[in-house]
Amino acid sequence: MKDSEKNEKNTVSAKNENAPAESGTGGVFLDSLASFSTTEIAPKLPKKLPPISSYMIKTVVMIVLIAIMLLCVSEVVESMRGYKEAGDIYDDLSGIMGDILSKTDPAVSKSDKNFHGGTTENFGTPTIPEINEGPSDDTVSETLILLRAKLKSLRETNPDVIGWISIPGTVIDYPIVQTEDNDYYLDHSITGTYLKSGSIFADYRNASDWSDQNTVLYGHNMASGEMFAALAKFKSGSFFRANRYIYIYTDEGIRVYTVFSAYETNTYNPYTRMHFASDNEFVEWAKKAYKSSLKAVYDYTFKFKGSDRILTLSTCTNGFNEDGRLAVHAVLTEIRN
Repeated sequence: MKDSEKNEKNTVSAKNENAPAESGTGGVFLDSLASFSTTEIAPKLPKKLPPISSYMIKTVVMIVLIAIMLLCVSEVVESMRGYKEAGDIYDDLSGIMGDILSKTDPAVSKSDKNFHGGTTENFGTPTIPEINEGPSDDTVSETLILLRAKLKSLRETNPDVIGWISIPGTVIDYPIVQTEDNDYYLDHSITGTYLKSGSIFADYRNASDWSDQNTVLYGHNMASGEMFAALAKFKSGSFFRANRYIYIYTDEGIRVYTVFSAYETNTYNPYTRMHFASDNEFVEWAKKAYKSSLKAVYDYTFKFKGSDRILTLSTCTNGFNEDGRLAVHAVLTEIRN
């Protein structure tokens, strides 16, 4: 054998000796797997959570229901506390005025029958009830003197007081306040304390001397029946016909208004409009307010003039519509002073 052939064989043999040995049919890859444990190749899956039992579901539901019930009870207790607080405040105030207002019904003065229902020319209301004998003029004069003194006393406590409203047949018997906006007295009493039921207040855009063609008063429709909740009674024809008059007590005297319209509306209706470009515009607005009245109370014929002064009472309807409102309109009949 030649020396060159021997050298070639030796080279091939050396290469084969240095090459890694193959093991089995998988070769190097399968041999490498042998160095891993089974958990490293295929990690164990996390244990499944135990199924939620019906008992656990009932327990959670019960806890949620108890929490809701406690929240509702808390709301009821808070509302009752607010109602009591409002009752205490306004009962005390009614006590201040009650001794005066009980002395005379200003609507039944034997000296002036037009005082209790306006003039025939203005209203055309021959079905207005007959007027009974009322207190003497001396009694009315005495009442006015005491009334002014009491209003002055109230204003010393709160200068925002501009009058007092009373509606026979209802619990509406409250002081009237007015400030620089329509927000403050939504949740403040006449004493200035926080009160959920708020106060009866005049629109801040109205003149405080009641000279505007339409003066607007606001009050909450409380579930307790307080504030302006009783306005809903005017939706009944029988109540409307038996309780037509609203009394506003001011320094000027006793202003008597005759109710001519009651209806449900919304905040988009200009029923609270108070300023008009002309008397004709005002009269047209008043006619629309009258014609909007519920049919149950639409039984009188009214004729409006530019010189009329209207009182509008507004409260929420407490329905699903947050913009729902109940409006009651009355026209000034007489001023006793």
